Amino acid sequence: MKKIGILFLIIILLMIGCAKEPAADAHPEWDAYPIRFGDVLAAETIEGFTLNETSDVMSIAGLWYATWTAGEGEQIENAQGREATVYDAQIYLLLKEGQTEKGAQNDVLDWIKREQGAYETTETMLTVNGHEYRVLHLVRGSADNPYHHGEAAFLLIGANVVTAEVLAKEGFSGDTEAILRQFLEHLHF
Repeated sequence: MKKIGILFLIIILLMIGCAKEPAADAHPEWDAYPIRFGDVLAAETIEGFTLNETSDVMSIAGLWYATWTAGEGEQIENAQGREATVYDAQIYLLLKEGQTEKGAQNDVLDWIKREQGAYETTETMLTVNGHEYRVLHLVRGSADNPYHHGEAAFLLIGANVVTAEVLAKEGFSGDTEAILRQFLEHLHF
């Protein structure tokens, strides 16, 4: 009986040794965040913004989405003739888990083309918490776009793509670049 107990103890110790270690840069309170995108990304709500919507409906296909808003919502009819709510500013966060790094690079290029079709853009790089983001500065949105300006950041993590956008109405007094940086500082991988 004593041999079985020792064998059981050895098996348990081996299992503990094989347990998945958290990523080196994983936040110590990973499970405390209300917004988690699989095991890839967690997000905090930043000051001045309210979590508005999350969607993991497409998580089976590797897509996660969340939005945060600032200001009161205003009902409008969008370009497709549907009712939509527009805020003074809005943060969008999207994660797409891919199969290959090449596919993820193509996704980034497609998303950048979409932004360039909706805004005049300039591009910079931004390093936050050791991650290098490709950032588009968005100005003068099209006439049917309720968001006049903003920032869009893109990050490749292996076969995964993360995009974070801060979009604002013309009268928004906040600094969208500073908001983007603050939001990126509150992402955890």
